[in-house]
Amino acid sequence: MSKTGLVVEGGGMRGVYGCGVLDAFLENGIKFPYSIGVSAGSANMASFIAEQHGRNYRFYTRYSFDERYMSLKNFVTTGSFFGMDYIYTELNEDIDPINFEKLTNTDMEYYVVATDAVTGKAVYFNKDDVEKHRGEVFKASSAVPAMCRPVEIDGRMYFDGGVADSIPVKRAVSDGCDKIVAVLTQPRGYVKRPEMGKKLYKEMLRDYPVIVKAMNVRHYVYNKTLEYLYKLEQEGRAFLFCPDNEDNVTIITRNKEELITFYNEGVLDAEARMDELRVFLQD
Repeated sequence: MSKTGLVVEGGGMRGVYGCGVLDAFLENGIKFPYSIGVSAGSANMASFIAEQHGRNYRFYTRYSFDERYMSLKNFVTTGSFFGMDYIYTELNEDIDPINFEKLTNTDMEYYVVATDAVTGKAVYFNKDDVEKHRGEVFKASSAVPAMCRPVEIDGRMYFDGGVADSIPVKRAVSDGCDKIVAVLTQPRGYVKRPEMGKKLYKEMLRDYPVIVKAMNVRHYVYNKTLEYLYKLEQEGRAFLFCPDNEDNVTIITRNKEELITFYNEGVLDAEARMDELRVFLQD
């Protein structure tokens, strides 16, 4: 029997597109035996697994406008532009809590990707780690270098999973997935460029030289991964959801209308291809 893996890319506020796709999956009863998410994609994935339709949408279109969510004030006072404690502790556990019981008792095999701050290698937290550390796992996966401080878990420091493995399709394949459904946040044909502000982030990350090296080659690794994913698609082994264009949404967009439009694009894209997706999942 084939095993289909769901791969969910991050991208900060661009993740609202993936949020729309996953909400459409929930509306149509689409499920997977395996899932792996990165950064904002890991948070989207968690609400999907917990079957909490609309929850991620509220994060993007309601809570993100609070300065505690993301702001220069956060950066000055805590060293992190994104308010990790607000997002993954206050919101995640108290204000708009995720269903941790369902998240940790699911039959789905799933992983959250982070990057070890010392080795620069990808680390794949599983649902046992989520049960033990709760929101800390998602903080680690989303801690963008230079924009956020690293997150400590069991004495080790972690940065955003996208540094080491932005689209963890190869991990999914190595875990036995012979088919992939990938939810991306960049348009088809997107080519990632070298990171901007190299001198600045090199200075800000001087205590983490391996992360600097990883960021310097991140565009190359990302583009090679896309090539591999497109190859799987040509072979009939991958099904991709991508936005039509880059739009105006960036990783820190706070324009509500633009965010809602991008979310709706994800919903409509998934709905339009739902029959095609069902056939892919049944093959």
